[in-house]
Amino acid sequence: MMRSVLLFVSLLFAAPVAGQLRPTGPAAIVMIRHAEEPDDPQNPNLSDEGAARADRFVEFMTHDPAMIRLGTPAAIFATQMTNDGNGRRTQETVAPLANLLRQTVQTPYHAKDYVKLARRVLNDPTLAGKTVVVCWNHEWLPQLAAAFGVSPQPPKWKNKVYDQVYVITFRDRRALLTTTRYGD
Repeated sequence: MMRSVLLFVSLLFAAPVAGQLRPTGPAAIVMIRHAEEPDDPQNPNLSDEGAARADRFVEFMTHDPAMIRLGTPAAIFATQMTNDGNGRRTQETVAPLANLLRQTVQTPYHAKDYVKLARRVLNDPTLAGKTVVVCWNHEWLPQLAAAFGVSPQPPKWKNKVYDQVYVITFRDRRALLTTTRYGD
């Protein structure tokens, strides 16, 4: 009998309160494009200006009051590098933040596989209720935002805009998009 009572009490305290929804995905997703590229189109790395912007992104994530409220990112994703080096800039852009946070930049997918990334992030129980940073190729960012649930899909990201940030939060399981800027 005593064992049954203890089991009941432990289950009572372990169960969620009625009406309380457990988080089913991340609390926030911070999305940026890679920083500036060099003038030489054959160079797959960031330019000096791009490397400086990557450092400013660290400053933004660690000092901007809105970003601080989101909490320390639990994961940082960037595009997987292709054989010709495409994807390196996304990784270089978030590497300083990953280094500061002692995290690895996760690169499981190529840019065109944004739907796979969205599924992974939205369904990963280790990211539930946490903040995730994604650095992706600008050509795919509006579609990626839509894959995260943003509706309507944001407009095309302009080619020379390097300081824009999409911040996706979730209320009542609906994706809400706000934009901000950093680094200038």
